[in-house]
Amino acid sequence: MASILWNMLSLLAALFCMLVSKCNGDGVIESLDFCSFFNNRSPSPQTNLRNCTWFMQNSCCKQEEIDATFGTVKPLPGSSPQCQRYTNYLMCYVCAPYQNMFYRHEKLTVCEEFCDAWYSACSSAILKGSVIGDLYTNGREFCEKRNYKCEPMQNQRCFFFDQSLDRLSASVTHKLGLTMLLTFVVIAMEFCCYPK
Repeated sequence: MASILWNMLSLLAALFCMLVSKCNGDGVIESLDFCSFFNNRSPSPQTNLRNCTWFMQNSCCKQEEIDATFGTVKPLPGSSPQCQRYTNYLMCYVCAPYQNMFYRHEKLTVCEEFCDAWYSACSSAILKGSVIGDLYTNGREFCEKRNYKCEPMQNQRCFFFDQSLDRLSASVTHKLGLTMLLTFVVIAMEFCCYPK
């Protein structure tokens, strides 16, 4: 009886694996992407994304969902631009087409390495009236107190963001810096070169 039950469980496990996986040309099983945050719908191109733009080609979120989510979030007092970027990267997990790898059972799993970088970037920001670096001792504790599960990246079942994907942010930061510099030059020229 036990061997029959074991065989049935093995068969069910194999069927489940086939349902959520596919074979590539080399016969290697790969995970299928689906949007576990959005009732398991399929990711699709979203060319109108204004945030999380690195997921435009294949995204789980739509612009109106980003607006609803991000519209209520305010930067932490005293947060650096780097802290705000890490927070934005984390919030963009809802757009990741492979979110089924790290968002399961309504719980987000964040890579410990990302938590450490986020904590480091935000350690001087203010949360609940205190400096984050005084409230928490490391990134793991910071993430776990945010109600995220935290695992090492080597497990490959956690959220991590590769900053090289964020070409637009770097471009916007560069353009913003140039715009501020040009504005300063124009104002300075008005004061020194065009007397009233």
